[in-house]
Amino acid sequence: MKYLSLFIVALLGMTFGCANERESTNLATITPAELCGTVQFSDGCSDAIDSLIAYGLALVHHMTYEEAESVFDTVIARDPDCFWGHWGKALTYFHPMWPDRASEEKLKHGQVLIARARGLASKKRERQFADAVGAYYGESTTTPEPERLASYEEGWRQVYAQRPEDMEAKAFYALSMVCNAPRDDKTYARNLEAGRMAEEIIEVIPDHPGGFHYAIHAYDVPALAERAIDVANQYGKIAPSIPHALHMPTHIFTQEGMWNESIEWNARSAAEAARRVVEGARLSSAHQLHALDYMVYAYLQLGQLESAKAILDEVRAMEYVNDNAASAYAVAAIPARIALETRNWQSAATLELMHQDQIAWEKYPQYEALHHFARALGAARTQDIPLALSLRDTLDKIYQGLLEKPEHAYWADQVLVKKDAIDAWIALGQGKPDDAIARMQESATLEGKTDKNPVSPGEILPAFEMLGDLYLEMKNPEQALAAYERSLEGAANRLNTYFGAGLACQQLGKESEASAYFSKVVGLAEGSQMTQVEVAARGG
Repeated sequence: MKYLSLFIVALLGMTFGCANERESTNLATITPAELCGTVQFSDGCSDAIDSLIAYGLALVHHMTYEEAESVFDTVIARDPDCFWGHWGKALTYFHPMWPDRASEEKLKHGQVLIARARGLASKKRERQFADAVGAYYGESTTTPEPERLASYEEGWRQVYAQRPEDMEAKAFYALSMVCNAPRDDKTYARNLEAGRMAEEIIEVIPDHPGGFHYAIHAYDVPALAERAIDVANQYGKIAPSIPHALHMPTHIFTQEGMWNESIEWNARSAAEAARRVVEGARLSSAHQLHALDYMVYAYLQLGQLESAKAILDEVRAMEYVNDNAASAYAVAAIPARIALETRNWQSAATLELMHQDQIAWEKYPQYEALHHFARALGAARTQDIPLALSLRDTLDKIYQGLLEKPEHAYWADQVLVKKDAIDAWIALGQGKPDDAIARMQESATLEGKTDKNPVSPGEILPAFEMLGDLYLEMKNPEQALAAYERSLEGAANRLNTYFGAGLACQQLGKESEASAYFSKVVGLAEGSQMTQVEVAARGG
C-alpha cells in the first residue's frame, strides 16, 4: 500500500516516478511495482516531456548514467528547444563519485550542450542549474578533475543558497559535497552535512532516489555507517529493477560486516545487470562486475570459498567486459582477493591478469597494481624474493606515474601502501625483522589515514591485518593483537582478523579472549563449505 499511496500522490501532485519502459510518457500505464523513486518536476517544457525529464533525473540520481543519457536524447528529439534535454545530457557525461573521468570528447561535447542549454534558458532556475553544471565543464578540457569537482560543488552551493527548498538543488549539492570530502578528514564534517541534507530530502519526498543514494555515500565510512542502516534497508525497495540501487545498500552492509545481507542484495543487483546485458543493452556490465566483487568479499568472510570461486569462474568466462574503471577494478580484485584471503600464496604468485584483450590496462595502472601486489605478496610469502623484488619495482613504477597526475593522488597513496607492505615481507624474508616492522607500520599508518574508495568493498588485505600477521610471524603476539584490534576498527567482522586475534590471545595465555575470537570465526564460517581444518589454515 505504501507504493500505491506514493503513486497516487505522484499523479495528483504532478510528480513523476520512473518506470522500466524508457519511452513511456503515459503515467496511467505505470504500476506501483515499476516505480524507482519519485522526482518532483513540473516546470519544464510540457507535461509529457516533464515526465521524461523526471525519469532522466531519477536515473542520474541512481547513477544509471547511460540510460539517463538515452532518456535526455529522447527529450531533445521530441523538443529540441527544451532546456532540460541539453542540460540533462551534459549531466550524464561525468560521474562525481566514480573513479572514471570524462574523456576529452565528452568534455568538449558537454561544453557544447551547456552552451546550447544556456541559450535556451528562459527561467531563473534554468540559468542557475546551467551555471552549476557548466562550472564542471569550464572552458578548458585540460583542467584537472579535482578542480572541476571543486567548481561543481561551488556551483551547486550557490544554487542551494538561493533555492534551499529546491530538492534537486539540495540533492546535487549534497552529492558534490560527498565527492569532494577529504578522505583524510576523520571529523567527517562534510559527510555529516551532506548526509543530513539527504535525509531532509527523504523527509519531504519519502522515495526520492537521490536522498537515499547520497545518504549512503555520505555515511559510507566505518565511523558513520550505522547511521545509514535504515536507509540501506529501504533503498532497493524503491527501485527494484535498477542494478545500482540494489547494490548501494551493500556499501553500508559491508562497512557493518553484514555479509549475508551483502550477498543477497549484490546477487539481485548482478542478476538484474546481467539481464540487461542479455537483452542487448550492455549498459550494466560494470554494475554487474562491481556487485560481483562485493559478493566475493562477503563470501570470503563467511568462508564460502566455492561460492567465491564460482564467481571467479563466471567473470573469467564473460565474453564481453566493458573497458571502464569499475570493470577493471573488479577484474583485477576478484582473483587477488580469493588467493590472498585464503592464504594460498603459491596461487597468488602465479595469478594471470584476466581479459587483457578487452580491458586496456594501461589506462588503469592503479587497479592493475592490485594484481601485481597479490603476485608480489605471494612471492614474498613463498620466499621467491627475486620475483617479489621484480614485482615490487613494477609497483614503484606505477606509484611514480600516479604521482605525476594530481587527480590520482589518492590512488598513488594506495599503491604506496601496497608497495610498503611488499617491502616489509621482502625484508622479513631477507632476515631484516626491524626493517620489516618499520615498513609495515608505514603501510598501515598511511592506509589508516584515508577511507576506501567506493569502487572497492575493502582492501585486498587490510594493512593493519598484515601488520598483525607480521608480528605473529615474529612471535610477538601482544603487538599482533593490537594490530588486529586496530584493523577491526576500519574493516569490520573479518574472518582472518578474528582468527589472527584469536591466535594472538592464545599465545598470550588469554584463553577466554581467544575463545571469544575463535567463536566469531566459527560463527562466520558456520554452514560454509570450509572444514574446521580449512578454517584454521586461514590463520596460517
